[in-house]
Amino acid sequence: MGIGDALKIAFFVILIMALALAVMNYIQQASQPKPVLAMNWPAGITYKGPDTTALAGWYCIENINSTNGYSIQLNAQFNNGEWRAQDVYMVAPGEIGFGENVWPCGWKGCHPVSLKFVESGPASCGWLIIALRNGIAYIGYSLDGKSITWFEEYPVNASYITATIPGTPASGFTGIVLAGYGNGAQAQLGSGTLVYLALYYWNGTGWVPAKVGPNQGFQTAETVNHAWEFTSGYCGGYVAWFGWNKTNWESPVLPGNLEPVCPTPPSFKP
Repeated sequence: MGIGDALKIAFFVILIMALALAVMNYIQQASQPKPVLAMNWPAGITYKGPDTTALAGWYCIENINSTNGYSIQLNAQFNNGEWRAQDVYMVAPGEIGFGENVWPCGWKGCHPVSLKFVESGPASCGWLIIALRNGIAYIGYSLDGKSITWFEEYPVNASYITATIPGTPASGFTGIVLAGYGNGAQAQLGSGTLVYLALYYWNGTGWVPAKVGPNQGFQTAETVNHAWEFTSGYCGGYVAWFGWNKTNWESPVLPGNLEPVCPTPPSFKP
């Protein structure tokens, strides 16, 4: 084999390796999770399992720009397929605090049977907790991650909280979202909004970071006008809005190096 032939072979080997690396890099980038544009639906993350007896949803409001209030909602679908519960930090015109909803859903629709509200001061970061014990749903919150203020308990005849599996009956309801303050309201978010969200589940002995996904329109009747929702699939995510991309509205406008946060697990027990 001459020197010229050897150089040709070496050139083609290098070319094939470069093409292979380019294809691998493209596949890796294409498979990376990307922010999802939430328009006219609640923005946040869904719970991907496993089934559990308790969920703790963490939120931390870095900044929020809303002209008409908002809420952070931890939503839970129970395994009997009929009952649901909602634990809410709510900022509405004239009131701030924690609220809850428990309701059965049937062929006539959903009808709340428990509605309570506990007034509080502003709570920019905190935990929302829904737990099941002996068929009773317990709903509460924690501002320090150490102790829980339970403010409602209601019989729901269920034994565990189900994961969100799109396309299956009574699914799509479990997770944590940023939305309007209540009564089907839509939060009008402006530039500068950044809210971190995370989910932990109880495995019987301790709190474990949950598998999560972007919300994509599920969970609740309250919505946001627009926001980017993102999660890596592990524990945490964020909801953010920093304006439209003027050249490509499908491309997010977000601060550099913005990453989800998975906080230290709480020390309270459900």
